[in-house]
Amino acid sequence: MAAPFESLGTLLSSHRAVTRVSLAALSFTFIIALSQQQSTVTRAGPESASVVPMSLLPQNIGIGVATDDPVTIAFDAAMNPGSVEDAVQILPAEPVELGWNAELDQLTVAPERRWRTDETYLVVIGGSAVQTDGRTMSGATRYAFTTQTAPTVSDFQVRLAEDNLADPNHDEKDKAMAAAVLDADALSAEANALPPTTTPTDVSATSAITVSFAQAMNPFDVESNFAISPEVAGDLAWENGDLVFRPSERLEPGTRYTISLIGSHDRAGNLMGGKGNFSFIVQPGAQVTNTHPEADASDVEPATVEIWFSQPMDVKATNKAFGLTDTTTDALVGGTVEWNEAGTQLVFTPDSTFPGGRTFEVAFDGGARDADGNQIDASLSFRTKADPVIAAIRAPTSVRSAVQAPAPAPAPAPAPVVPAAAPASSLAGYALNQVNAARAAYGFAPVVLDASVSAVASAHAWDQAQNGYFSHVGLNGSTRETRLRAGGVSFGWSGENQCYHIGLSEQATLDWCHAQFMSEPYPGEWNHIANILNPNARRMGVGIATVGGRTVITWNFVD
Repeated sequence: MAAPFESLGTLLSSHRAVTRVSLAALSFTFIIALSQQQSTVTRAGPESASVVPMSLLPQNIGIGVATDDPVTIAFDAAMNPGSVEDAVQILPAEPVELGWNAELDQLTVAPERRWRTDETYLVVIGGSAVQTDGRTMSGATRYAFTTQTAPTVSDFQVRLAEDNLADPNHDEKDKAMAAAVLDADALSAEANALPPTTTPTDVSATSAITVSFAQAMNPFDVESNFAISPEVAGDLAWENGDLVFRPSERLEPGTRYTISLIGSHDRAGNLMGGKGNFSFIVQPGAQVTNTHPEADASDVEPATVEIWFSQPMDVKATNKAFGLTDTTTDALVGGTVEWNEAGTQLVFTPDSTFPGGRTFEVAFDGGARDADGNQIDASLSFRTKADPVIAAIRAPTSVRSAVQAPAPAPAPAPAPVVPAAAPASSLAGYALNQVNAARAAYGFAPVVLDASVSAVASAHAWDQAQNGYFSHVGLNGSTRETRLRAGGVSFGWSGENQCYHIGLSEQATLDWCHAQFMSEPYPGEWNHIANILNPNARRMGVGIATVGGRTVITWNFVD
């Protein structure tokens, strides 16, 4: 009988495993999605078999074992190495190297490369193992250990960068005003939510991005896996273990940017787990929200001209660009410009009362910009009330053509519009076109239809349709991972979407389900749209099964 043994590796102080499942139900329609973060590819190993009664619990021999550390099993007598090695199984399968001490009473089990992170391993020694004196073990013994957690991103922040991208002529009041409006750029993580799970909006166009990690990372590997979409020129630097990206150009107002670090490794060579991509939205440039007088107003007698902006303005630059013209004389109207404390309201007071019966135009001569440095283009015209006239005298009239209404303020950049799927010769091709149309709308590369992945998805869809259940877990206990492996599919990352509907055709069910998926929040780590738009996805398969008017569809995605 094997004696209890100790792991030779360093035991970490904590170990976590998080499982999240999203479940939604509506009338006769149910949708379930399950997604997994990046993991290492499963390699071939000995086929698992049940060698001990299920009532016997494995001995716990370690928590948080380092991925490059071996484990050692101590026996109470010298063993026959060949018989023990023939009886050893590692579950899940992992190529290992076995070694013995001189006394043949200690077996060392080391990974050929590394153990997987966040994994529970079972070491089984079958009852066929014998001692050097020929005696056999009384039965199979099992030992379990867990490996260290994967390196993760611990924080993600978008902060106002240095003034190198802003106007160096800003005065202190302007800078303070900009800092106030952009205070939200510094992401404060919610309690128990590191890194932040929300997408920050109103980010400055001159922001720098900082990524913090829970473990020491391999700088060269992280930098090679760093990506920002849409692409932006900039510089990467490391500061106290944090990765900092400083754009060398202004970010585009109203644009969603996505940072990806998927595929990065720590200094020990472990693949990064957890959330590996983050998004933020750059605030749109300031717009004129209201004016007094109103645009194109007539018969007005204003004492002042007032303009309200959607966000704080660069006061100095806007004052310089501001001009109010009397169109009758083409002369600028003299006066003073004042602002409210927030820098969002401009008030122009003329040196003298506006003459009656004239048209006035307000324009910004190309240099007006908001506190974040975004240029604005706005104009305003109004006509004052005519002065009373003596009947015998005609009032003077202007020969200038009527002033056109100002152009409407540009709307913020819309969310991507997902086009309809292109025609296809098969339902599987139609489903592929739906997915690739959605990925193209969000700037992701297309996936290809894989016959092996489709076979796995189809088998699970038919099993559910024929046996009247709906779950990511098969009746035999199979999961998407075990099904993919059994189907001969190699993968590192995988995801699965499922949906069913009653009473619709198979193509109509595809349309309905895809529309439900794409209506979910994005980015969303644990929902269907996250699988469809996952940057890791390279191949997909789809299975469609209809029994008794009930259509079940399974989508599988792998890298």
